[in-house]
Amino acid sequence: MKRTVITNKITYVEPDSMAHFSSCAGIIVQSNEKVFIDTNMGSEETPGLLELEKPDAAVITHYHLDHSVWTRYVADHSNARVLIPKKEEPYLTSLDFIIAHTAGPFGMSDQWTDFVVNQRGYRPLTIYECYSEKASFQDLVPEMVILETPGHSPSHSSFYFPDEKILFSGDVGLDRFGPWYGWADCDIKALVESILRLDGLEVGLVLTSHGGIIKKEIQKAFFNSIHHILRREEKIVRRLDKGMNKKDIIEQGVFYSDKEKIREPFKSFLNMWDTAMFNHHEALIKEGGLMAFFPEISGMS
Repeated sequence: MKRTVITNKITYVEPDSMAHFSSCAGIIVQSNEKVFIDTNMGSEETPGLLELEKPDAAVITHYHLDHSVWTRYVADHSNARVLIPKKEEPYLTSLDFIIAHTAGPFGMSDQWTDFVVNQRGYRPLTIYECYSEKASFQDLVPEMVILETPGHSPSHSSFYFPDEKILFSGDVGLDRFGPWYGWADCDIKALVESILRLDGLEVGLVLTSHGGIIKKEIQKAFFNSIHHILRREEKIVRRLDKGMNKKDIIEQGVFYSDKEKIREPFKSFLNMWDTAMFNHHEALIKEGGLMAFFPEISGMS
């Protein structure tokens, strides 16, 4: 685990590995009270971090496994309140719901259930509180602003510190791989709107879930994120124009390439996510494509 002190109130924490949805980077905020946001350092380090820091609250940005399963350690290793996005409550409190709304439509319920429960330790939350953009963290961190930035998930949230001009962007895709939208409940248009919303903030430093710290060319990072989506769309259109069918395009990869080298069940998982991403692009292409909805992105640089 790596800690980077950003200010006297904000510490950025990164796990040693983020493989197989085991962890993500997050922040520790010491204000009125101590708040953990997405501090999933993996099964070996998270319990110790909770015991050492003794947070008052544990917040997650969205329901995806690498951002949420660490909450199962909170009750055993701290007295922290668990806060979750209101619109994603069903995913975090019902195994049946999360399977039905993720892998179920792809015929992968059994494999995904085994992975979610037996390998990633998913447990439905029973004690928690909900938050939304309209809620206030006044009692915890009065200087922090909640921003709903959906698209990657139904109500993914980012957190902004206007006085310091610091943004914890969460998982909107500012890393080198670009945005991910591999479930049916993802939404490309909402994701681009969220990225543009964040780009409109006055930001001097961005802390990301999977892309480290962004100190320079921040606007370019937002542009690159959207450009990843646009390039994928253009690639799909070119392949369709050449007469390729959906199955072959997915096999070549929308987000994931070289899937043949991957062992099961992950090979099937990657194929499932590429299928979902193709479906999102296909629907958007039928509506005229990304530029039809966001002509302003042509001038981003």
